[in-house]
Amino acid sequence: MLSLTRDSEKIHNTRFRRLRRPFALFMILTFVSCFSACKKVHNDFPSIPVTESQQTTQTSGNESVPETKSLEIKIASPLSYETCQYLAKLYYAKSEGMLGDGVTGDNVDLAFLDSIDIPFVVNVYSTSENGCNTTTLNQWKTSGDMPDIFLTDSFDQVIGESLAAPISEYLAENPLLSADRIYPGLLTPFSLDGKQYGIPYQTSAAVLFCDMEVMRQGGISSVSFRQTRSSLMQMLSELEKLNVEEQTVLPFYLAGNMMPFLPSAMFNKEYLSASDPKDRTEQAYRDSMSYVESIIRSGYSYESLTEEQSTELFSGVSPLLSRKLGVWSGTTDDLMIYDNYMPHTLCLMQYPGLREDEYTSPLLISYPLLVSSSCEHPKEACDLACFLAFDEDALLLTSRLQPRLGYLPSVSSPSVWKSYVKTQKYGDYLEQYQPLMTKAIMIPAVSGSAGYMQDQEFVSDYIEKLNIKKVREEDGTDT
Repeated sequence: MLSLTRDSEKIHNTRFRRLRRPFALFMILTFVSCFSACKKVHNDFPSIPVTESQQTTQTSGNESVPETKSLEIKIASPLSYETCQYLAKLYYAKSEGMLGDGVTGDNVDLAFLDSIDIPFVVNVYSTSENGCNTTTLNQWKTSGDMPDIFLTDSFDQVIGESLAAPISEYLAENPLLSADRIYPGLLTPFSLDGKQYGIPYQTSAAVLFCDMEVMRQGGISSVSFRQTRSSLMQMLSELEKLNVEEQTVLPFYLAGNMMPFLPSAMFNKEYLSASDPKDRTEQAYRDSMSYVESIIRSGYSYESLTEEQSTELFSGVSPLLSRKLGVWSGTTDDLMIYDNYMPHTLCLMQYPGLREDEYTSPLLISYPLLVSSSCEHPKEACDLACFLAFDEDALLLTSRLQPRLGYLPSVSSPSVWKSYVKTQKYGDYLEQYQPLMTKAIMIPAVSGSAGYMQDQEFVSDYIEKLNIKKVREEDGTDT
């Protein structure tokens, strides 16, 4: 608790590279013994302008700060200055027992929170949706404005440049980290050498998207969220029938983007690294790559097109904006972008499994809150970070003040899931993950993960060679 007297592109080969998107706790500090340790580069379609999308600093203006407020906590996240102030006031109100019976973050009177004068200062640095990178952090550090708590999409790089402090000792004392209320597996990507550095703040899921406008052209009136590799292949086959006379649609965009998620989905396996020769020999990996190859060789995917075919079909427009795609892979944190272009026809499907009518394990990418290595009050900063990430009332208030599309919470509270997920657009899809979260599989796709980048390169090169061989076979020049 704060002392009151002191103180996230996918694989793209050459055709495939044109739109490249390089895809608990230490025993919960009582049970689990060690952890593993994540860039997420967006496609080349234009981002939707949103407030606070740039990394700028917000301050409280010219308001004078009483001398008694000797503790200042600086937060770098996508949350607005106003939201952070309300959260800080809620934090103080709960610590002092000021909330009445039945008062939660969902119904607390904002006028009541406005009336609270907290004995510490919270300042806010605004970041992009999935946090800040090491370039911005180093700029802040050089200027002497390093935040105490920050959300990042570059965990590995942040740790490698010693910009974050280990927080295991502070987490061990925090009652919010109990195994019956948080998902311990979300903590595992953010530890290194037995030390916890980050806590999961926002999490997105890997899914298949589809455009029902294109689907209906192919006679498909509805799609099920639960997909198998056979049902997906049948769907692509139906869409391809639209191209009998001339190519009018592309059934699947960049089948290679399903790697590395596919082995985990189809076989409920932990993440298999393409750059690890042992992982590539796993049956799950070999079968998944074979499935991707079959989509490409059937002519269903962007990798199947020649340069001339691509130009003729899309006329230089990004395929993702063309409204000529049936299915593509992505993560739910891009929902806002896709929804902007197809607000009434966008649907979600799970990554395909092997058996009919079964859910695959959630394939998750999580973005952490970290405490700066230069923070003067790391325990207080860590306590506040845990409150932002794990306290039910904090999450309810955040969802109320600044709802965000496409993210899943790190806690199992039904009230949080109802407020945080079910009420958002596309929440009916995301809500289906709730009973599956305990068997979620974490994909180390947060930017800066050298191993993940190597995996992208391997798959990209593999599919490029596959295309070269395909062209030679068609030309009769492959001996």
